[in-house]
Amino acid sequence: MLDFNPMNALIVNLNLSVDKTVALPSFEKGRIYRLSNPITLPGGKGVNVARTLRSLGMEAPIAGFVGGHNGRWIAEALRAEGFAASLERHSAGESRVCYTVVDRRGLTTDLNEEGPAVPPESQRGFLRRFGALVPRFRAAAVCGRVSAGLKKGFYASLVKLAARRGCFTVFDTTGPALAEAVDAGACGVKINRFEFEELSGLRFSAASVNSYFRRKARRGLKTLIVTDGAGHTCAASPFGLWRVEPPRLGRLQS
Repeated sequence: MLDFNPMNALIVNLNLSVDKTVALPSFEKGRIYRLSNPITLPGGKGVNVARTLRSLGMEAPIAGFVGGHNGRWIAEALRAEGFAASLERHSAGESRVCYTVVDRRGLTTDLNEEGPAVPPESQRGFLRRFGALVPRFRAAAVCGRVSAGLKKGFYASLVKLAARRGCFTVFDTTGPALAEAVDAGACGVKINRFEFEELSGLRFSAASVNSYFRRKARRGLKTLIVTDGAGHTCAASPFGLWRVEPPRLGRLQS
């Protein structure tokens, strides 16, 4: 049994991955590249959230699906990084591999596999696992790409299981799964402007963020944060509407 501190957050990263990053002087289509010194880490947006929380002094256990040899490697690599993990294993295929190529200008190109469709029995197993875990946490963050094959109602089940146990749920995902979570009563949402426009059917603006928040607050939404890259961020809550300007960074030094 993993020992989880109830003061910490549970990170749900369903579509875990093997992340490989390589630096090249330039990246052009139609060429052959010999890659040296790639950085290989367990990945997914939720894993990066857990790493960030750790840098702030907060441990964040990770829950998700893994499959095949890649899945075994992900589990071992998470342990090697010191993360507690509650992983639902399946035999439907290999956990995905995601590739990032960085050129000398810092421009990145991402090639991300989708990952295998998760079998129904593994979905049911994860929901049982999640239901047993959430009483130990005050918050759960559901982050990243949706796993293939998830049945309609899966994300709603996450929201309802957490709500029954007094756990605040925050979602950073996209598409129908995000809409399902919001309609089920998700407590918080953090998305970018394009995801907001897809979700709401509105053009991004402070007024549209506030309007959508007020409509969904009736279903339980308490926080909505919408980022816009280097532009401003809008955040809405029952306490008001905020516009946040990101700081301008000077020259970075290694």
